[in-house]
Amino acid sequence: MTRPRAGPASGFIQIVWPDAVVEGPFFEVAAKLADELHPVANPVVDREGHIITTFSGTRGQAAPGGTSVFRISPDGGAEPYLNDLVNPTGLALDPNGALFISCRNDGTIRKVARPGQTEVFIDGMGVATGIAFNAEGTLFVGDRSGGIFAVDPHGATRRFAKLPASVAAYHLALGPDGDLYVTAPTLSNDDPVFRISPQGTVSRSFEHLARPQGLAFDRDGTLFVVAIHQGERGIFRIGADGKATLVVAGENLVGLAFDGRGRMVIASTNAIYRLAWSGS
Repeated sequence: MTRPRAGPASGFIQIVWPDAVVEGPFFEVAAKLADELHPVANPVVDREGHIITTFSGTRGQAAPGGTSVFRISPDGGAEPYLNDLVNPTGLALDPNGALFISCRNDGTIRKVARPGQTEVFIDGMGVATGIAFNAEGTLFVGDRSGGIFAVDPHGATRRFAKLPASVAAYHLALGPDGDLYVTAPTLSNDDPVFRISPQGTVSRSFEHLARPQGLAFDRDGTLFVVAIHQGERGIFRIGADGKATLVVAGENLVGLAFDGRGRMVIASTNAIYRLAWSGS
């Protein structure tokens, strides 16, 4: 793995005319923190500011060199974190900061029990993809074949909600309102962000997205989602008025997260980036 460390470029665009210079909008180019990865969902940021991401691979593919989960330090240096997981997919931190990982190859959810080691927390989760915790420690697991499971801290499992099957993965995020938000990309150009109440009632929070993927809330409670919308591709901010605004343009993006300083961390299909700007 290479470890690019170049900082972001930012500034205001200037439009130069023969008789005038017009200052345009602000822009920032994200800093690449690590590449030669293969994330398929959101990274996570732990309490110490480390970014955790995966080499997920195609179905049944072992990670080259054996390292399947990587940790990136707050200053940008990447290091191997976990070995020999096949198809690690979704990542989530429980309320105590413990890391959980879904493996879509065998339908297990694993917990990092100690540095470098995992243990199976629950199995039988179908094609396990996105995962997320609520404040009470309930783990939600997206089985991309059509359902969301809820798993309590003791491992008791129930089917929480039914959704259309996805061609790729379910991506999950808990909202500040306590509802679960889910994307389930299909071959349609008109996919929604689903909103699921604590009672399991499914509604559509936002519609008309193509291939929506990772989603996350910033510390102000604003929703951001990776998608294609009205011909634009990147990360969209969903405003309180329901309007989607492109805030990060980019190809092959799959997920995002926010660190403790409010900075946006972005996952593409082969790299992790960070913006000094939060996206708000």
